[in-house]
Amino acid sequence: MREFVYGTDQQYELLKGSLEDHLCHVYSHCYLPDNCSKDMARIGFEKEENTYALFIDKGISCSCNHAPALFKDWLAVGTVRFLDFTDMKEFLRSLKCLY
Repeated sequence: MREFVYGTDQQYELLKGSLEDHLCHVYSHCYLPDNCSKDMARIGFEKEENTYALFIDKGISCSCNHAPALFKDWLAVGTVRFLDFTDMKEFLRSLKCLY
Protein backbone atom coordinates (compact mmCIF):
# COMPACT_ATOMS: atom_id res chain seq x y z
CA MET A 1 0.00 0.00 0.00
CA ARG A 2 2.97 2.25 0.58
CA GLU A 3 3.32 2.34 -3.21
CA PHE A 4 -0.06 4.06 -3.49
CA VAL A 5 0.30 6.28 -0.43
CA TYR A 6 3.44 7.80 -1.92
CA GLY A 7 2.37 7.59 -5.57
CA THR A 8 3.01 10.51 -7.88
CA ASP A 9 0.30 12.35 -9.81
CA GLN A 10 1.60 10.70 -12.99
CA GLN A 11 1.30 7.22 -11.44
CA TYR A 12 -2.24 7.99 -10.33
CA GLU A 13 -3.16 9.14 -13.84
CA LEU A 14 -1.90 5.81 -15.20
CA LEU A 15 -3.99 3.96 -12.60
CA LYS A 16 -7.06 6.04 -13.44
CA GLY A 17 -6.64 5.29 -17.13
CA SER A 18 -6.28 1.56 -16.50
CA LEU A 19 -9.59 1.54 -14.59
CA GLU A 20 -11.53 2.66 -17.64
CA ASP A 21 -12.02 -1.01 -18.52
CA HIS A 22 -14.29 -1.39 -15.44
CA LEU A 23 -12.37 -4.49 -14.32
CA CYS A 24 -10.90 -5.02 -10.87
CA HIS A 25 -7.16 -4.39 -10.92
CA VAL A 26 -5.49 -6.28 -8.08
CA TYR A 27 -2.04 -5.52 -6.75
CA SER A 28 -0.42 -8.24 -4.67
CA HIS A 29 2.29 -7.82 -2.09
CA CYS A 30 1.31 -4.32 -1.00
CA TYR A 31 3.18 -3.40 2.17
CA LEU A 32 0.95 -2.34 5.05
CA PRO A 33 1.85 0.03 7.91
CA ASP A 34 3.75 -1.45 10.87
CA ASN A 35 0.75 -1.38 13.20
CA CYS A 36 -1.31 -3.67 10.98
CA SER A 37 -1.86 -7.32 11.87
CA LYS A 38 -0.35 -8.39 8.53
CA ASP A 39 2.74 -7.15 6.71
CA MET A 40 1.26 -7.38 3.21
CA ALA A 41 -2.12 -7.54 1.51
CA ARG A 42 -3.76 -7.53 -1.89
CA ILE A 43 -5.38 -4.24 -2.86
CA GLY A 44 -7.89 -3.93 -5.67
CA PHE A 45 -9.16 -0.91 -7.58
CA GLU A 46 -12.27 -0.82 -9.71
CA LYS A 47 -14.23 1.86 -11.52
CA GLU A 48 -17.90 1.08 -11.11
CA GLU A 49 -20.76 2.84 -12.83
CA ASN A 50 -20.70 6.04 -10.77
CA THR A 51 -18.09 5.34 -8.12
CA TYR A 52 -14.62 3.96 -7.53
CA ALA A 53 -14.15 0.97 -5.24
CA LEU A 54 -11.07 0.15 -3.22
CA PHE A 55 -10.72 -3.42 -1.94
CA ILE A 56 -8.35 -5.02 0.55
CA ASP A 57 -7.94 -8.53 1.93
CA LYS A 58 -10.24 -9.14 4.87
CA GLY A 59 -9.05 -10.07 8.34
CA ILE A 60 -6.58 -7.23 8.82
CA SER A 61 -6.64 -4.90 11.79
CA CYS A 62 -4.66 -1.81 12.77
CA SER A 63 -3.67 -0.99 16.34
CA CYS A 64 -2.47 2.53 15.57
CA ASN A 65 -4.43 5.08 17.64
CA HIS A 66 -4.00 7.88 15.08
CA ALA A 67 -5.11 5.81 12.08
CA PRO A 68 -7.99 7.49 10.24
CA ALA A 69 -11.40 6.00 11.01
CA LEU A 70 -12.06 5.38 7.32
CA PHE A 71 -8.87 3.31 7.11
CA LYS A 72 -9.97 1.14 10.02
CA ASP A 73 -13.44 0.79 8.49
CA TRP A 74 -11.87 -0.24 5.17
CA LEU A 75 -9.83 -2.92 6.90
CA ALA A 76 -12.89 -4.20 8.78
CA VAL A 77 -15.25 -4.29 5.81
CA GLY A 78 -12.77 -4.96 2.99
CA THR A 79 -14.29 -2.35 0.67
CA VAL A 80 -14.67 1.39 0.56
CA ARG A 81 -16.29 3.42 -2.23
CA PHE A 82 -15.59 6.94 -3.39
CA LEU A 83 -17.65 9.32 -5.51
CA ASP A 84 -14.67 10.16 -7.68
CA PHE A 85 -11.08 9.19 -8.31
CA THR A 86 -9.68 12.29 -6.61
CA ASP A 87 -11.37 11.33 -3.33
CA MET A 88 -9.82 7.87 -3.50
CA LYS A 89 -6.38 9.32 -4.25
CA GLU A 90 -6.65 11.78 -1.37
CA PHE A 91 -7.73 9.00 1.01
CA LEU A 92 -4.67 6.93 0.12
CA ARG A 93 -2.35 9.92 0.43
CA SER A 94 -3.84 10.76 3.83
CA LEU A 95 -2.38 7.49 5.13
CA LYS A 96 1.19 8.86 5.08
CA CYS A 97 0.85 9.40 8.82
CA LEU A 98 0.93 5.60 9.25
CA TYR A 99 4.36 5.18 7.63
